[in-house]
Amino acid sequence: MTTGSFRDLSPLLNPRAIAVVGASERHGSAGRLVLENLRHLGYQGAIYAVHPKHKKVLGFPSYPDLDSLPGPVDSVAVLLAAEKVLPTLETAVEADAQAAWVLASGFAEAGPEGEARQAELARLAEETGLIVCGPNCIGVANLVDRVATYSVALSPATRAGGVSAVVQSGAICLGLANAARFGFRYLISSGNEAVLDSADYIGYLAGDPQTRVIIAFVEGIRSPQKFVAAAAAAAEAGKPILLVKVGRSEAARQAVQAHTGSLAGSDAVCDAVFRRLGVMRLDTLDELVEAAELFLTCPLPQGEGVGLLSLSGGQIGLVADLAQDLGLKFPPFSEEAQRALAEILPPYSPIANPLDAWGTGDLERTYPACVEVVSREKNIHLLAVSRDTPPQVASREVEQSLAVAEAAVRAARETGKPVLVFSNLSTGFQPEAKKVLDEGGVPYLQGTRETLRAIQTLVCYAGFRRRMGEPIAAGCPSPSDLPHWRRKLQEKGTLSEIEGRHLLASYGIPGPREAVATTAEEAVEAARRIGYPVVLKIISPHIPHKTEMGGVRVGLRDETAVVAAFREVTEAARRHHPQARLEGVVIQEMIPADAVEVIVGVLRDPDFGPVVVFGSGGVLVELLEDSSLRLPPLSHEEALEMIHETRGARLLHGFRGRPPADIDALADALVRLSQLAVDLGDLIAALDANPLMVLPRGQGVRAVDALVEVTSL
Repeated sequence: MTTGSFRDLSPLLNPRAIAVVGASERHGSAGRLVLENLRHLGYQGAIYAVHPKHKKVLGFPSYPDLDSLPGPVDSVAVLLAAEKVLPTLETAVEADAQAAWVLASGFAEAGPEGEARQAELARLAEETGLIVCGPNCIGVANLVDRVATYSVALSPATRAGGVSAVVQSGAICLGLANAARFGFRYLISSGNEAVLDSADYIGYLAGDPQTRVIIAFVEGIRSPQKFVAAAAAAAEAGKPILLVKVGRSEAARQAVQAHTGSLAGSDAVCDAVFRRLGVMRLDTLDELVEAAELFLTCPLPQGEGVGLLSLSGGQIGLVADLAQDLGLKFPPFSEEAQRALAEILPPYSPIANPLDAWGTGDLERTYPACVEVVSREKNIHLLAVSRDTPPQVASREVEQSLAVAEAAVRAARETGKPVLVFSNLSTGFQPEAKKVLDEGGVPYLQGTRETLRAIQTLVCYAGFRRRMGEPIAAGCPSPSDLPHWRRKLQEKGTLSEIEGRHLLASYGIPGPREAVATTAEEAVEAARRIGYPVVLKIISPHIPHKTEMGGVRVGLRDETAVVAAFREVTEAARRHHPQARLEGVVIQEMIPADAVEVIVGVLRDPDFGPVVVFGSGGVLVELLEDSSLRLPPLSHEEALEMIHETRGARLLHGFRGRPPADIDALADALVRLSQLAVDLGDLIAALDANPLMVLPRGQGVRAVDALVEVTSL
């Protein structure tokens, strides 16, 4: 879907004429504030106040109803109680209005009656094509074209710029506007999203030439596929989406028995979707603001290397602690840079990145010189300069900060790299230093963690942009028997464990040597052929998880042990699942104890489709909740990223004397599983191989257990 595929929202966001229904002169009323905002902005279009009794409201001509207006309007601001909204919208349609904004609450957030009222509103809009913002929101403001249907007083500091904000919460929209850290193209409060949702606005903004950065605060993604299309359009247009998402709903968690269902809640799936689309998710509003300031001001870095200068070892320790969890890379300085820095700083100063550039405290001399050296390093692609300069500091502090600011501006101008100055405290900016940075195109960020998160986000987005031109890798060739597996999945509700392993084997993910037995004698013969030690497991389509009910025996080393195990698992199955159909047992080769257990799987999300899951396996899967998710297909590099995002990855590298595991084979298995998800994800509700045993390096993997649940067709 291209940017041209989204609804034209200009009648709402840039109307040529506006009617304000519920206009009022009462101090503090929404009907007065909307008119005052239009006057404050200097809106040049026609403004019609609608009030049943007044001829004028705040000097604007007033009419008793929409039918009485002297000319057409693009947008109608509806500032009436909820029960009066629908009749007003019907009249607006009759008057040929194309858009409306509904302020009132009392809709879907207000129980069954409100839900019914909102459904009626949505139905009217669908039948007539009326564009509706809200209900239950504070409206929209277009600061560039100086027009707003907006019910909160605009701050004098709120100004025009390149950031467009799409915010479900009215209070948060107000807070972002009043913060005035940067200029806005649009402020959009989307509210209940009865008609237009966040994806509609983002899709429109993707094609808006005056929007450079899109920021969003969403409580949920109402139209998943539309959101995917909107985010893709923004990415194609080169417009970053910085987003805070709340409402960690469990609505999308699958009602499946597979362990993958416990690992992949809807919010984790959203993270996987955001990663694929290049949507940058932040955790707090402070992080959102700092990231927006950085994106708005700086070019994208050409690589991942970060150079950071500070004024104390303590600050560097704090940075190191915070940066560790964010995966930021601080490459070491070249030998040439180390020599240059050693000439600037005293002998006792450690030369390392991040750099303590305090020296003897002569900041005007040492700090700018250090900035120049570090900025020219080839493997440093972004420079962060720490300098705390809150308002009302001593004049001597201002002098030093001005020297640092001027050095940062020179570095940005001479290298073309992104350069930023940051304060470790969120206490505001000293005006003179801020002015130098603003004029030099260098952002001044607040807060250590917030700054590092902004840097991480910029670096990640730059990496996404570099990868955009690359084709999405196919996981592996689809197997020749793919039509057979499609037919089988369409016919069955759940594949047996053995069928599940055969499916994985078709995609090149091997299982252990195994055989099926229906009697103890057959089990003994199978164990003899496979070779001791062996594993024995009950087979039943009605018992998906065998370990919990005693249906598995491991380490069987002779005939006597196999016979006893056959009897024990059969009795346990009948005791715990008396109605289950027992089909015998499976005898498997025993995987060596030095293998590492992991889980790999596929989960079908009801909104976004199949998702690949990796996590710590075996009995640890639900205990540790240690997992990583991606959308298929995967490249080998993406599979390795998944593996190393989990805490359990330490076990794969040879923990406490164990041999290093075959991580490359594990990554290959994830790539192959991702192709299975592409080929069959529409038919599979959940699949997991738990455990998948990762053998020592060079020996591959084995899927010793497999569960496949089929979607309801």
